[in-house]
Amino acid sequence: PNIMVPLIGTRKELENQTAIIQRVIDDVQAKAGVKIDNLVGTMIETPRAALTAGEIANVADFFSFGTNDLTQMTFGYSRDDA
Repeated sequence: PNIMVPLIGTRKELENQTAIIQRVIDDVQAKAGVKIDNLVGTMIETPRAALTAGEIANVADFFSFGTNDLTQMTFGYSRDDA
């Protein structure tokens, strides 16, 4: 399965979440006696994440751009305004 971590802003945040996710996967694999192939990525939804996407890409197995949220945060619009 692919696991997407939402709303991260920095490489360190994704590293921290990926470590937690991997610990849980390792635990499940050990208890169930199975191998789980997974990817961990993120959605670039904040201006900070967009500016640091090059660094985040070194940690993420994949990422996508959440253009609705990214546009709203960049311009300071709420969903009601946009």
